[in-house]
Amino acid sequence: MLKKKLLISFTFCLFLYCAYGQSKPEWHAHRGFRGLMAESTIPAMKNALDLKADVLEFDITFTKDKQAVVSHDPKLDYLITLDKDGKEIPKAANLAIYQMEYKVLKTYDIGSKQHKDFPGQKNFKAHMPLLKELLDSVEHYATLKGYQKPVYNIETKTSKARDGIYQPAPEEFVKRLMKVIYKAKVQDRVIIQSFDPRTLEIVRRDYPKVAVMLITVKGSLSDNMKKLSFLPDYYAPSPNLINKEVVDFCKQQGIKLLCGNTNNKKDIEKVLALGVTRVCSDYPYQLIPAE
Repeated sequence: MLKKKLLISFTFCLFLYCAYGQSKPEWHAHRGFRGLMAESTIPAMKNALDLKADVLEFDITFTKDKQAVVSHDPKLDYLITLDKDGKEIPKAANLAIYQMEYKVLKTYDIGSKQHKDFPGQKNFKAHMPLLKELLDSVEHYATLKGYQKPVYNIETKTSKARDGIYQPAPEEFVKRLMKVIYKAKVQDRVIIQSFDPRTLEIVRRDYPKVAVMLITVKGSLSDNMKKLSFLPDYYAPSPNLINKEVVDFCKQQGIKLLCGNTNNKKDIEKVLALGVTRVCSDYPYQLIPAE
């Protein structure tokens, strides 16, 4: 039944793009399509590949022993985390990942507790993966299945307020992150994205061949472009910020425009009609729930 639904909806998606005179869109699986599986886990990333995601999107933070781990939040999220005994952690708990060694962090279960906003999510016991572990596993899985190797859209979850408390300083953050990426030999298929211009500036300076993406949920096009000393390879504003001016500017400047994460089909159809060809979502297009 699911396969039939996927086929019908995928056909509709292709029809939609043909109607706008565009090719099939590039789909970024936000946290590994967290609407379908426990977010930022290795099984979620593999499932996203099975569902033909073009790009795997996830975030990075660091442990006390300077291990790069895949996590959206700089501290354990009570909405999705259970302790080693299977008990929920308190909402008020401030369990900063940067203050925990990985051997301790790994005892927490981030897969069994269903996120309240995703009732259709498949859950299972899972630990927070090391970035190295995720890359090695996904690369092997893609080879095993005969899939094209994926692109990784990796967010540096940094800000000045978090420096030294929830994360290493930007220079160290980027250096340690890129060491893992280069060791896995995926640097040619990586996009480093961030709201924080500091990390993007460092990547462009020290790793100029690695693509960078500026993310934003507010501000004008002009103001956002001024955040960097260079034009980014990718620009990812939220859908409400995308208009003809933004689309035209990105085309003129050779910037790849991505519609920032949304699960709203009306928003997606609006940006498609404007000529956007890249979308980030918690679901594949064909499985986005009706509102």
